[in-house]
Amino acid sequence: MEDAVAGRELALRGVVGVLVAVVCAALLVQNLYLLLWWSSVLTGPDGPCDFAPAACWQPHQPVWWGVTAALTVVGAVSGAMAVRGFRRAGLWWPWLFGAMGPLVAGAFAAGQIS
Repeated sequence: MEDAVAGRELALRGVVGVLVAVVCAALLVQNLYLLLWWSSVLTGPDGPCDFAPAACWQPHQPVWWGVTAALTVVGAVSGAMAVRGFRRAGLWWPWLFGAMGPLVAGAFAAGQIS
């Protein structure tokens, strides 16, 4: 009986974990893409207007880039901790949901770069 309950719990953990991990992975890929896209803001303007990212360079852009990078790293580490602890007993799921918050905040910060 206990094996059936443990199996059902592991299956439920797997379903919830996969759904949240898919969202986190999509956000992580999006944040990494935007960080690469806007990486030219770190070097400053090439001229009066840097047209590579299709926007004029502004002094606040490197700050938002740094905030996005920091939040993306925190989200990636939290996601890795959740994957590492998935089969172990204990609280693995706060890491996965904890990864989603910084990744969503990073996506918002990436939107502020432009």
